[in-house]
Amino acid sequence: MGAALVLLLVGLGAMAAGVLIGRYYIPDDRQLRRTARHSRAYMRAVSHLIARDHETVVTELRTVVEENVEDVEPYFALGALFRSRGEHERAIRVHQALALRERDRRKLRHRAMYELGLDFRAAGMPRRATRAMEEVLLEEPGHEGALRALASLYEEQARFNEAAGLWQRLGRRRNEDTSNREHHLLVAAAQAALGRDDLESAKQLLKAAQKLRDSAHFFAAAAELAAARRNHRGAKERLRQALVADPALAPHLLPGLIAAEQGLAASTTPPMGVPIVKDDLDEPAETAADPAAPSSTALTRSEGVSLVPAQRPTGTVTERVLALLGDVERETGPRLELALIRAQLTAADDPKAQATLTTELAERFPDALAARVATARLALAGGDADAIKHALDMLVAETGVLAWALKGRWQCANCGHRPASFSWRCGQCRRWGTLRMETGIEPPPVQPRDRREIMRAARPEGLLGAGCPTTSWLPPGRDARSSAE
Repeated sequence: MGAALVLLLVGLGAMAAGVLIGRYYIPDDRQLRRTARHSRAYMRAVSHLIARDHETVVTELRTVVEENVEDVEPYFALGALFRSRGEHERAIRVHQALALRERDRRKLRHRAMYELGLDFRAAGMPRRATRAMEEVLLEEPGHEGALRALASLYEEQARFNEAAGLWQRLGRRRNEDTSNREHHLLVAAAQAALGRDDLESAKQLLKAAQKLRDSAHFFAAAAELAAARRNHRGAKERLRQALVADPALAPHLLPGLIAAEQGLAASTTPPMGVPIVKDDLDEPAETAADPAAPSSTALTRSEGVSLVPAQRPTGTVTERVLALLGDVERETGPRLELALIRAQLTAADDPKAQATLTTELAERFPDALAARVATARLALAGGDADAIKHALDMLVAETGVLAWALKGRWQCANCGHRPASFSWRCGQCRRWGTLRMETGIEPPPVQPRDRREIMRAARPEGLLGAGCPTTSWLPPGRDARSSAE
């Protein structure tokens, strides 16, 4: 009886406690409500970002920051938004504050330093961006974003050899073939060494680039090395290889080819005992032997040519250049670039050669404006009235390539689109009232902006810059007046 009464009293007490707790206890759901508000603010910010309403995005993210200064994601979002809008100083301040505040949290600090490096690069401060990226890679060597950014920064600063090493690391990490980019970077590094008169470093860099592949870039740089060592025949051979690899580079390589031919024309066979460089990418030079010897290895090689020919070249420089271009064209097939150069170099007192070139340009490249201009010039030089009339017809007749200049052609002044007929709205960029008659006059070049002529604005207050109503959401440990530098 006593035990039953005790159990009854305990049960009644538990029921009374439950009723009181249910009636008067209010759970603390402030964190839950705060998270819900933040989620709604994030969604509104994303919606306005898609609509490109950046001011509202900043306002929504500030709402999140003001309520919870410990959450770092809104800061990163604001910093990236400021950088995309060109407000680099505000972005730098945000990421510097995060890097200082999160110094004990390794991953967040690396992320802040990486974003800070992107800010510096966008602001036109490559050295500071480089230091920031190098610091990230020093502590996290596998950071792919920092590897790519630092490789690009090295390229911009002409540190091509270091950039090639970073691309090699990135290719191994991602299992990608980056040999083409590494090759061109190594060749560019060799050209930079040539500019410093460091011929040995240039030679080693070219050898490293050749292990990856061959290219017109490599052959042109090898020709520069050969020319720096007075190896005119080697320079000529390398330029020929470059032309075979990419005939479109003929206008760029022609001056070097003429210089090599001029050097060959002025060279003579060296006397006995004078060192001769076999090839600029081979091992050390040998000594010139007796010219009467049957087969001197100092003047012959299996892969290239020697410093000077065994016999003095015959013919003028122009004739030898034309002969080499003809050899290249026989290997590559008809090329407009080579034909135009041949038309420029052909002597005016050789009517037969001019007539051959005129026919060749007209038959092989009938739609090329440059070919028709070259044909007209050849006709003017020859003085044949019928040829001149035919050349003018090809240019300015009703079916000529320049007939549009008188017939008229509409072009959008904003995007350059050429519609078939006039309309008040451009069909490409969708802007109104931008169609103008094309006259063939190029627009004036845009003048570069000199940053030193623009006064630096006053440093804004607060982590996010001007327009901050309060500083209650500043990260702890970061003064609002700290310098962005």
